[in-house]
Amino acid sequence: MSKILVVDDEKHIRLLLSELLKKYKYEVRAAADGTEAITLLEDEPFDLIVTDLHMANKGGIDVLKQVKEKHALSEVLILTGNGTISSAVEAMRLGAFEYLTKPIDLKEFIVKVQKALDRHELRTKLAQQEAEIQAHQTMIAKDLKLAAQVQASIVPKSMENEQYEVAVRYSPMIGIGGDFSDIYHDEHNRVYLTIVDVTGHGIAAALLVNRLCMEMRRLVREQLEPAEILYQLNNFIVESFKGTGMFLTMFCVALDLNNGALQYAGSAHPSALLWREDRQKFEKLESQNQIIGFDKTHRNSFTQNETTMRRGDKLTLYTDGIVEVENKHKKAFGIKGLVEMMHPQMSRPSKTVADIVMKGIAEFAPSAQRDDIYLILLGLK
Repeated sequence: MSKILVVDDEKHIRLLLSELLKKYKYEVRAAADGTEAITLLEDEPFDLIVTDLHMANKGGIDVLKQVKEKHALSEVLILTGNGTISSAVEAMRLGAFEYLTKPIDLKEFIVKVQKALDRHELRTKLAQQEAEIQAHQTMIAKDLKLAAQVQASIVPKSMENEQYEVAVRYSPMIGIGGDFSDIYHDEHNRVYLTIVDVTGHGIAAALLVNRLCMEMRRLVREQLEPAEILYQLNNFIVESFKGTGMFLTMFCVALDLNNGALQYAGSAHPSALLWREDRQKFEKLESQNQIIGFDKTHRNSFTQNETTMRRGDKLTLYTDGIVEVENKHKKAFGIKGLVEMMHPQMSRPSKTVADIVMKGIAEFAPSAQRDDIYLILLGLK
């Protein structure tokens, strides 16, 4: 039942309107002037306030202001004499729903009351929906913040010892993303580097990343060769996430610090860049294998290659978010841009080179980031 407050310092009008509204099954309260109305409004809201514009003690404008301050969704219907219509129009500008001139046409009065109540109901429903949406958005924002913290926790830290240094830089497009990596130094003095780029962005990619992280680390810590890691991870993705349309590219290397032997295998991932200090040039280490997660295949379908790293050499792994970033002219940064940016810096520490690359990308494409960016540099001392 709608609640209506009638405010008028003319007793007979106040009683007439109150009794008329009660006949239409509305819950009605009455106030003899603006002061009494404002007191009532302090304690309870009304769906509609019908108020005279000019009263001895506080007028309709005072009541209107109190309503909009305390109960913004309540509607206000102004009653006014013929000579003060301009004041009633001003009241509407301040938020009143409508005005009626005295003497009051009771049929018109009831019509406008119902329209005001219909508007109140609609605005109330919209406000409830907005509150629900806001609460949902707040919950999602909290979940995304937690997801970002969880994902940040699986990003390996940059590290350095007397034999090598590894710099890691990660910048997700929307706080969470589909890129991740792993660094593992085993008891035989081998270092494993893996970098993965899951298709898509956002929550779905981040969920897959967190599950993959566990599986990836299990395979690496079993000290399997790079091609075997790709093979087993491919089977895991096909079996566990069939029909989801989720695929990933990957590059995996195993570096034996005892003799510099470097095994590597890639699955549809951008080429790794191996800096040769003695020749002052880069070599591309190309991916040899199919994308991960498309279909099961035989173990011998996954291949790997081997090369050697020496003191001063540096290995760069990255995701396509770096080479595909575009400037304002829609020109992609590309592998050429990455190589040209890094080449003069390769005698510097890996962390310095990584910082220069990240800064250079930001300057190349200063607009909104369109993909996750992941960069790993390993340098032998």
